[in-house]
Amino acid sequence: MNVPGRQDARLNRARVLAAAREAFAEQGPSVPLDTVARRAGVGAGTVYRRFPSKQALLAAVVNDRLDRLVEELRSLLGRPGDPGAAFFAAFGRAVAEVALNKALCQAMTTTEGISPGARDRLLAALSPLLARAQRAGAVRADATPEDVARLIAGCATMEHASTLERGGTLEHGGTLEHAGTLEHAGTRRRSATSAPAATSPSRATQIVMDGLRATTATTLTKPNETRCAECGTPLTPTATGRPARYCGNACRQRAHRRRHTPA
Repeated sequence: MNVPGRQDARLNRARVLAAAREAFAEQGPSVPLDTVARRAGVGAGTVYRRFPSKQALLAAVVNDRLDRLVEELRSLLGRPGDPGAAFFAAFGRAVAEVALNKALCQAMTTTEGISPGARDRLLAALSPLLARAQRAGAVRADATPEDVARLIAGCATMEHASTLERGGTLEHGGTLEHAGTLEHAGTRRRSATSAPAATSPSRATQIVMDGLRATTATTLTKPNETRCAECGTPLTPTATGRPARYCGNACRQRAHRRRHTPA
């Protein structure tokens, strides 16, 4: 049974979070809570009762973004198709989202800060995608979920550095300030170009993703041994003709699709 008061409270909270997300993005973390209340169409008391400080509101915004990201990653697990493609889509999406928010980026490498449980929640969403891709031979077998979390944080830092090179700006240096400033800079760039933010991974991130592919995890364990260029399976030498590059048609077709799919 839906209780009207509780439903109104949920709607008010959603309005406040949406308004705060927009306000932090447009004006940075210095925006007053009263401004957030006006944008949300609620009284200032409603905001202060639910979020007694700006840090509490900012933490709620960060966790709300994380909730949305986790839902996106979980939806990839339920879709049919190439497990490797699903994992790398999730990796790229996580990098793009984490790069917008310094607090979320920091949470990928620590259990402290504004969102202490963020890393564990993201790992819980990524781990099944990683395991499935590894079983399919698309991701190197020695990669762990913890490795992936660190790589996401590193790639997000690189993406942010690339943003600065393209004219983005940073303000302040503390965790609270950073948490809103990255998103603030990203929104200003999007509004300036009147186009949505790019979701394709940068070249640097693509290089890191290539390092996770099973093809780069193999080593020559025997003299003169060759392996499949796609999955790393040892190849049986042929007595005549050109040496094989792939172990079979499946790997050959997968490599062909990857080479001809736009980045």
